[in-house]
Amino acid sequence: MLAVMNRHEKSFWRRLPHALLFAGQGALLGGLNLRLWIAVAVAFAGFGLLYGDAQAGRWLPEIENPYCAVKTYVLRNVAEQASSMTDSRGRPVIVVNGLTLRAKPDYSKFLLAHECCHHSLGHVANAKKGFGNVGPRPFLYIAPQLKRLELEADCCAVKILREHRDGGAIEAGRKAMSMFGARPTGAHYPTGIERAETIMGCAVER
Repeated sequence: MLAVMNRHEKSFWRRLPHALLFAGQGALLGGLNLRLWIAVAVAFAGFGLLYGDAQAGRWLPEIENPYCAVKTYVLRNVAEQASSMTDSRGRPVIVVNGLTLRAKPDYSKFLLAHECCHHSLGHVANAKKGFGNVGPRPFLYIAPQLKRLELEADCCAVKILREHRDGGAIEAGRKAMSMFGARPTGAHYPTGIERAETIMGCAVER
């Protein structure tokens, strides 16, 4: 999941309930794990969280991400399991759900690698640039690209996990996507079958 953080709101705590409420409403509508469109809507509705600025850094617990050098923060009780974004200063940031980290450690590794890939493949930076040129409805710009972006990040994550010899995380990612079957894994996202097949294909690539 991708997001571009809003620069103009000054109070982290004042914006937090609004952002989480908005994301929660989206979760109820979609029931999905990785929804770029929710984060986009949050950011452009003016409820972006300044995860990476000095104020947020004092309050959000940070964890070491073994798959990239991007600052990775932990939040509890949020709708999304993981998301990639930029902070108020344009620096790359990843946020992961603390409950998922504890309950699903192998799948969490897949999520962390997946979000690292959204940054390393330029998805976050390119989306942020594109939003500046598409007027008041940025989702219409990004929606047609969501399928490609997610499949690219899935394959990239598999390659990273292979390098770390973590087949359990790869399998956990495949199983999580397989549970969706022929249903999309998010608005304008690939189906569970497509993502599971991509993960398997990239796992055996030479």
